[in-house]
Amino acid sequence: MLSGGMGEDECVALLESMASRGETDAELLGILDAMDEFAVKAGPAGGAIDMCGTGGDGAGTFNISTAASFVAAAAGCRVAKHGNRSSSGGTGSADAFEALGCDLDSGPGRISELLARHGICFMFAPRFHPAMKLVAGARRRVGRRTAFNMAGPLANPAGVEAQLVGVGGGFEPERMAGLLRARGARTAMSVCSADGDDELVTSCGCRYALHSGGRLESGSVSAAGVGLAESGRGELLARGPREALRALVGSIDGTASRGARETVAFNAGAGLFVAGEADSLKEGVGMALEAVSSGAASKKLDAFVADAGKREALEEIRDG
Repeated sequence: MLSGGMGEDECVALLESMASRGETDAELLGILDAMDEFAVKAGPAGGAIDMCGTGGDGAGTFNISTAASFVAAAAGCRVAKHGNRSSSGGTGSADAFEALGCDLDSGPGRISELLARHGICFMFAPRFHPAMKLVAGARRRVGRRTAFNMAGPLANPAGVEAQLVGVGGGFEPERMAGLLRARGARTAMSVCSADGDDELVTSCGCRYALHSGGRLESGSVSAAGVGLAESGRGELLARGPREALRALVGSIDGTASRGARETVAFNAGAGLFVAGEADSLKEGVGMALEAVSSGAASKKLDAFVADAGKREALEEIRDG
């Protein structure tokens, strides 16, 4: 598929077949090996983590993982974020970074500069996985989550050794954490919510699987368990891209609703825990809340956009 040796009809048939019966771990790991072979490398990003989700959950929430990445970076974590545009009509990480004026065509050199200067960077998946354009048409025709949705979060071009990955649509956190372990991750946490979101949320209970120190553990976690308030689901939803961007920026600035701010802190705290910056998820959440309330997260966003994007784009989002 990635070498161009398979026609689109064949790609569609293969992806539909795997999706219908469920992709095996061996198939996903094989796809990842092929993606690595054709990828443009951006690393190594020593000490950095990635925070992303499989996407396609149809939840209608704003881009929580992107906001959480900035908050985690402001609290001392290095985040080499890898992602794509939304496949379900919402605001994907690439859509968000582009709206902030960032150049999605930035290559390895520029990415390394941004990570060194700001502790955060964004790698646009089609830029670093150019062979994926050969299967883009087939994925659109399939019209639902495919093996590449599962493989994408595991194919970070910077070779990060620690990841927070959200899963949805029935893909088990334990399985994702196991795949990350098989890929050589030092530490990995996979999460999902009871409502099917591919992230931690404050509106319902969540599940996690953690691979660390050669051990794999799993369990449940709630907002109350880490000192957060339970929110209404409506606080996490966005009616269109503009509202989604305002919620994203507001949750970093501290001006969004409590539910939005604390959901972002929930995920940023998990990122800090995975990175080893916090000794527990609850401690990480506290660090994330402090980064927002102190204004450090907002300053991090300002500095990044001033360097990597266009300040006026950010101000336009803030002004509504």
